[in-house]
Amino acid sequence: MADRHISPSGGGAALRTRLDLNRVLLPAAALLILLVAVVAVLVAGGGERAALPEAGTETALSAAAERVPASTNRELSLLSAQRRDAFPMLSWDVEAFSVDKNGRMSYTGGARTLTGIDVSEHQEDIDWKKVKADGIDFAMIRMGYRGSTSGGLYTDEFFEKNIAAANRAGLPVGVYFYSQAITVEEAREEAAFLLDKLKGHTVTFPVVFDWEIVGGSSARTYAVTRQTLCEITRAFCDEVKAAGYDPMIYFTQYLGYRKYILRNLTDYGFWYAEYAEQPRFAFDFDMWQYSETGAVNGIDGDVDLNLYFVRD
Repeated sequence: MADRHISPSGGGAALRTRLDLNRVLLPAAALLILLVAVVAVLVAGGGERAALPEAGTETALSAAAERVPASTNRELSLLSAQRRDAFPMLSWDVEAFSVDKNGRMSYTGGARTLTGIDVSEHQEDIDWKKVKADGIDFAMIRMGYRGSTSGGLYTDEFFEKNIAAANRAGLPVGVYFYSQAITVEEAREEAAFLLDKLKGHTVTFPVVFDWEIVGGSSARTYAVTRQTLCEITRAFCDEVKAAGYDPMIYFTQYLGYRKYILRNLTDYGFWYAEYAEQPRFAFDFDMWQYSETGAVNGIDGDVDLNLYFVRD
């Protein structure tokens, strides 16, 4: 018997069909809108004021990235050979990273990698022979820092001891300087301070500019604009390059998206920090700090672990 509630135009069946379609299409459309928004922000990220919200320490971009399916991340990485606004997109296949039972990261995506650590006075005394024997290929050693409140320049208490002992153990060494520079002049001052301390030491890995924001709105670096930060960074890195070293910039996801204009700094290497099993970053990098809780023989307590990508 025909349903008396069906209208001449196809009524009940058509209505049920539209409802079923809505259940499928509306979530799919929402996901599509989210992905388009993420890509649009990434492409626009190099501008002086990217379209990102100011509130909070975590951006809407990183929150959205966490909701993007892994398969989409893989598709983005497979398209990484493309360049947008003269900036290289991520060239590492995010599905090719894996962590072993000891917390060490490996990469099977075709590029040769080296495992390294970065240390400072916080690790105190280190047995560098044991470090090398535990499968560590290189070390990044903090040379010094600028005070976040006083603005003074200081040498890391264990720098001289660490770099000399690491060299004796046969480990390739790079160094980094923790910057709180707020002007180009301060950046050049930091570079000169660092370069003077490197005299007499063997440094074959990058010399890194590590600029960070600490202390919230009270930090001396809080009001530094994106454009000024790029000028500060370039001043430091150009001094390092002129001295014959390989300059590199350290940044987190927040700094990479919100503070730096990375497309203006592609003359230098990038050291990206994110503690995860896969990097969630759209742009390319040369070294990845993937853990702050690594365990290495010869070091008491936690240590940062890094993966360096050898570009042939």
